[in-house]
Amino acid sequence: MFLLPVFLVLLLGTVRGSSSETKACEDAQKTCSVIACSVPVTNGTPGRDGRDGAKGEKGDPGQGLRGMQGPPGKLGPPGNTGDRGPQGSKGQKGDRGDSSVADSKLASLERQIRELRAEVDSTKKVQAFSLGKKSGKKLYLTNGEKMPFHKVKALCAELQATVATPKNAEENRAVQDVAQHTAYLGITDEAMEGQFMYVTGGRLAYSNWKQQEPNDFKSGEDCVVILKDGLWNDISCSSSHEAICEFPA
Repeated sequence: MFLLPVFLVLLLGTVRGSSSETKACEDAQKTCSVIACSVPVTNGTPGRDGRDGAKGEKGDPGQGLRGMQGPPGKLGPPGNTGDRGPQGSKGQKGDRGDSSVADSKLASLERQIRELRAEVDSTKKVQAFSLGKKSGKKLYLTNGEKMPFHKVKALCAELQATVATPKNAEENRAVQDVAQHTAYLGITDEAMEGQFMYVTGGRLAYSNWKQQEPNDFKSGEDCVVILKDGLWNDISCSSSHEAICEFPA
């Protein structure tokens, strides 16, 4: 019976001591994040990250290896033309070229020209024999076509010739021989009525009018034709007659 009171006193002291120790630990947790207590404590969940601090100063360049050179960029626009530079010094005179080739070519060209001239002369002779008639330094040719006087003039001019204009009896016979029909002569009085002139300029040096001609029939005959017998007659320039052109022989 004596042991029971003693046990109760010891048990009461133990409880008071434990209670006092627990209170001291709780007070310490209010002021410290971690404290070693006899009572076990569990950690809370992690808090959010804090804000980034201020940017620091740029550091010194590193000592790494230099990278490879990149590809060249696009070509830029051309710059302005610069000023012309000073004239250079005159060079030394070159050696004289070989003129033998040029001389040979020139001789060949001259030979070809002579051959062409001979062919042209031969062609003129054939034409004079078959199509035309030569009188002195004049050659008369015709294609036998009939047309008004203004077209005869245009045709002969295109051929670098003139309408046939006999200035003596020999030339008149040559034109007569060439003419296949009544043919125009290069003579008119269009500029002044009754005063016949050559279309190339100048008054008539020779004429071979038919009897009672020219008569300017109905006041409309300003051109001249040569008839088959070689005589001349004035006629309207709008009528169509054979064209005979006169070339220098």
